[in-house]
Parts: sequence; structure tokens; C-alpha cells
Amino acid sequence: MKYSVILFVDSSLIGGIESHLIAMSKLLERYNIMSSVLFYQDHNNRELYKRLENANITFGFAGGNLKSLNEILKMFPRSALLHTHGYKASIMGKLVCRWQNRPCISTYHAGEAGTGKVYLYNKLDKLLSYFSRNFAVSSKLTEELYNAELLENFIPVNEPTKVLDLKNNDELNIGFVGRLSHEKGPDIFIETAKRFNTANLNFHMFGDGPMVNNLDLSAVTYHGQCEQQQIWQQLDVLVICSRAEGLPMVALEAMAQGVLVIASPVGQLPQIINHLSNGLMMTEITSGGLQKQLNNVLMLSVDQRSYMLGSAQRLVKQRFSGEQQFKQLDRVYNSSLLASLPSF
Repeated sequence: MKYSVILFVDSSLIGGIESHLIAMSKLLERYNIMSSVLFYQDHNNRELYKRLENANITFGFAGGNLKSLNEILKMFPRSALLHTHGYKASIMGKLVCRWQNRPCISTYHAGEAGTGKVYLYNKLDKLLSYFSRNFAVSSKLTEELYNAELLENFIPVNEPTKVLDLKNNDELNIGFVGRLSHEKGPDIFIETAKRFNTANLNFHMFGDGPMVNNLDLSAVTYHGQCEQQQIWQQLDVLVICSRAEGLPMVALEAMAQGVLVIASPVGQLPQIINHLSNGLMMTEITSGGLQKQLNNVLMLSVDQRSYMLGSAQRLVKQRFSGEQQFKQLDRVYNSSLLASLPSF
């Protein structure tokens, strides 16, 4: 039976999950699989909607409650598979799929446990993983779920790569790209920027989030939300100083675009960043740990940087282009149509 896919999410900002949805939509399109994005409710996330429109990705909205989601899914045949992303969409999607005896597939992205209500939602979502076929973006997450397998992130293979025009370390642009929230470590990036008073390092921050009004941005150039292609042309080094991660899309995008990556040792990052071979790995998630790796970058020769960037680009092309990932998705999608769901 031929299937189609509904990518279900509750999204109010642009981050890794949203980038993943765009990449997944384009991957399914490449293999002639119909798909659409369904938002649990409209959060007026205009920048994301614009990106979906520019990519010719169909999207729509539920009413922010189980009743409306239930009515929408009734309009689709059983061969339309619901694939959830994020804890709220995952919980709601599983419940409605149970009511309709419809298979549910979930991808677990979050590396952080969260606090308060978020912690409880994440805990409930993991308990409910018994009622879905599951992907996780890190090996650690697969161990916390029922019936889960690792699905590494990927980027479009036709994404253009940045022309490598390496200069000496006279002036380097260092960037933080992502959600400004505690688990992503924007405070670590800013504290490190304050430690460098030299003119040869320029620090840039791209993104938005709940911490934006609480951060002292005086030591960095803050750009807010920007298109990815605008970002990579401005950077020589990407810093991922997260306290928790899965496999961030931004790491793969930077590696493909010829931007050197410094990463913290969390999630799947140690499995893709080989220190001083295709990037640099922090040994501790502190401003001191980041400062040490930036000093290492300053000591690299142009030839060393060129070798590392070339290694990174080859890795992305071989392992993260989507070909392996589609085989996984296709296998799970097809088997989900035939498998019976477990009973309460």
C-alpha cells in the first residue's frame, strides 16, 4: 500500500526541529512520497511559514485541541501516516491515533529533560512511546524509549557548499546559531566572548528564544533570526556549546558549508566530531573549555583548517545526505501500515 506522511508538530520558533521538518519534507519529495506539515495550533510563526512556502511545502493547522486534531485525521485515509515531532505533538498524536486505530510514528529530538511542566511532559511522552514506532536523534535517547532506533539527522544533498576562501587567523568570525535557551548555552558563548579582547575574533549570535532579554549582548553582534545561507557566509567558526543535545542540524549545515565546528561533548556530537580531524571537541561545557578550543583554532595553519573542513564536508556527503535515512523511514512507514497497535 502506498503511503503519505503527515509531519505533526507544535512550533512557535525556528530551531532544530523546524529545520528537520523542512529537510524531511524535501527528502520525501525526492523519493516521490507525498507529505504535508500539520501544526497543532497557529502560533503566528511567520518566519517558519514563509520558509515552508518558499520550499513549496504544504502546511495547515489544527485548532490546538484533541477534538480538532481528531476531526482532521478522520479526513485522511489510513495510509496517511502521522509522524510526530516534539513532546506536545507526540502526546496528542499518540492519543488520537489510538482512538482511530491508526499507526503513529514519533521522532524524539530533545536531549534535555527540562524543568517543571516541560519535565513532566517529556516524562509522559517517553512513557507513551510504547504506543508508537520511534526514532531518536541520539543513541542516549534510544535507551530511554520503547521500540526506538537511531535516526541521524540529515541535510539536502543539493545544498550548495560555501567556497573555501581561507585566510590567516588575522580576523575570524565566531558564531552561535540556535535557540537562546539555557540548554543551548548562549551564556557560555557570551562569557567566552568577554574573555577575548583581541581585535582578531568577532563574535556573532543568530537566533531567538526565552533568554534573549536576559543576556548581556554587549560583547557580541546580535543578528536575531536569519536565513541559513546568510549566516554561513558570515562565519568561519560555529560554536555549539549546548548542555544537552541530540544531533543538531546546525552542525551538519555548518560542516557542509565549510564552517569549522567547535562542539560540546553531548548527544551524538562526539560520534561525528573527530577532534582536530573534522572539527574541535570541548572537554568541558564551560567558558574556559570553549576558550581553550578557540585558542586551538588560532594556532591552526591554513593547511590544517583546509584539511579539517574538507574532512567535514566529505563526512556529511557520505553519511548525512538522506539516502540512508530514507531507507530507515521507508522501512518503518511500510511496516507501520501492517502492524497492529498494542492494546491498553
